[in-house]
Amino acid sequence: MADGVDDLFGQALSAEETSIEQGRVDGVRDGLVAGLAEGRELGVQKGYEIGQEVGFYVGCVRMWRTLQAQDPALVPERQERGLAALEEQLRTFPLTDPQNEALWDALERLRGRFKAVASGLGCLQDYFPKETGPAELTF
Repeated sequence: MADGVDDLFGQALSAEETSIEQGRVDGVRDGLVAGLAEGRELGVQKGYEIGQEVGFYVGCVRMWRTLQAQDPALVPERQERGLAALEEQLRTFPLTDPQNEALWDALERLRGRFKAVASGLGCLQDYFPKETGPAELTF
């Protein structure tokens, strides 16, 4: 009779271990799917934010160049060099290479250059993205 009881407990223990292992496998699988979806969503959000900021800088440079074409004295020689350097940084910014590890360093250098040029031209020196939600969209 002792063998029957031991066998019954052995089967129960085996069933519990099998259930725990199956739960772990299911959890890992579900975690990978959820992690991939969350990572993709975060990547899209951060990519949008970076693109929006770089686009702001490009727009400012275009505006300054347009104003300079109308009044060449608007941009002093020193600021001209800074503006040309900013244009070069924007041209070489790794916007289409999100795996580039130098992207964040390049963004910090771009921010610093923009602040220096904007300050020299007497303009607002900071980028303030406007948060828009679905209720705030206007056409």
